[in-house]
Amino acid sequence: NPVYVSSFNFNNGAVETIYPYGNYLFIGSMTGMYLFDANDKDNPKQLSVFEHARVCDPVVADGDYAYVTLRSGNECQGFTNQLDVVDVRNMEKPKLVKSYPMFNPHGLAKDGGTLIICEGKEGLKFMDVLAADNVQLISTLKGMTTYDVITLGGYALVSAADGLYIVDYSNPSAPKISSTVKITKQ
Repeated sequence: NPVYVSSFNFNNGAVETIYPYGNYLFIGSMTGMYLFDANDKDNPKQLSVFEHARVCDPVVADGDYAYVTLRSGNECQGFTNQLDVVDVRNMEKPKLVKSYPMFNPHGLAKDGGTLIICEGKEGLKFMDVLAADNVQLISTLKGMTTYDVITLGGYALVSAADGLYIVDYSNPSAPKISSTVKITKQ
């Protein structure tokens, strides 16, 4: 039984992601990643912003770092396709650790030291992020146009152009599709 409590205006570009982590909200928009203190859950307060070129901006966070995929495209405008690793140990002063070139990154998820990135037509990428300044590609699972991902105990639920995939990534070096629910267009 949801009950309306309050609202606030966010006039900083179209929001693509709201990612809660601890008592913080990471909001990915077309103009930047906004960090909010959500200790007062009914009245979040903006702490800072990590600005970037106008592009689509999904974000996840885990510990000291936030991982931001920047994507160009029709609705996103811009010409940047990259992964930004951002140091958020000081939430009021996020700073870029390093950018990594990507093909056309969409949604992403993190499980321990593995970052999973939906790379559109390039499939699903598994990245080792144990060293923020030295992110390494572990493997790529091709054969699907991927958009978003959620991890659940060694499995990834992946939304793709043609359906929903369940991917077993218990061994990120050799991920495999466990099952698929295909979507047919009417």
